[in-house]
Amino acid sequence: MQKHYAERECWIARHLPACTPEPGTVAFFEEPMGHGLNNLFVLQLEGVNYLGRKLLDETGALGSLLSPRMLLGPLLKARHTHHCLRLHYTALSLEEKHRVFVQASCSPDATVHFPFPVLDEHGNEQVAPLSFWDDTRRLARHLDPQETHFRQHCLGLLSKRLAPGAVVYDPACSTGTFIASLAAGLPHVQCLGSDISAAMIDHARAQHVHPNLRFALTDAVTPAIAPGRCDVLVLRFLNAEVMRQHEAVHLFERLVPLVRYGGLVIVFGHTPVLIPMKAEARRLGLNMTGALARCPHTQALFQLFTLERS
Repeated sequence: MQKHYAERECWIARHLPACTPEPGTVAFFEEPMGHGLNNLFVLQLEGVNYLGRKLLDETGALGSLLSPRMLLGPLLKARHTHHCLRLHYTALSLEEKHRVFVQASCSPDATVHFPFPVLDEHGNEQVAPLSFWDDTRRLARHLDPQETHFRQHCLGLLSKRLAPGAVVYDPACSTGTFIASLAAGLPHVQCLGSDISAAMIDHARAQHVHPNLRFALTDAVTPAIAPGRCDVLVLRFLNAEVMRQHEAVHLFERLVPLVRYGGLVIVFGHTPVLIPMKAEARRLGLNMTGALARCPHTQALFQLFTLERS
């Protein structure tokens, strides 16, 4: 993140939660063109679109967890100018924000949508350079702690679903920590992780050894498993900054056939999912059974799509 974007994120994290308009009044928020647009989100709940804005967490990172303090209120209208996006909303009290999050955590139809990928000030979509993925130790230190809630949730989700011998495939396994946690927690399940980065696969093989786990060096375009041969497909790389939106949609369509009929596709990531999931699920014959998950013991929510291939 460029310096001026980082400084703005720090400023917003300090001031936005403290500058709460009078509940019930119409307020507005302005987001300049550029990187910060990706931090705007819309929580859709019972026919209402609630506007929100991601904030830096206590570690100074823009993590995947969304908290009530990030919520602004029901979105009324958006107006684009030459330098920013102005969004009008009805202000909520902190109690109302917490109540919305509780309702969303209990609603099977609630979703969170991030309307914008990561853009520069000219509106061009940005992705991390390939060299970003070479420093495996740095990535392990940075990424692994931020996916604890993903690992815990998926273990709970799959623990009672999978029969002995079922296959779980992660075609972009990165450091290997996620798929290794499933292998450790589900010893009756066969787990496979692959990645295009040789450095990542070397790191994963060195750090994670389980009898029901193996790793393969390959691109997601040429997966390490045949169509219809896995029971669970974990896609955690179809995300902002990892690839462009049209690439994510194309890869999603190519990877879904790897799952057997009746199997499960799980989609999430450290950054927002780029796919318009409801539309793509309908187009590909998937039954979307969930779009949000709740962090245990807190009110924090995070994007996690579960889709059954029918």
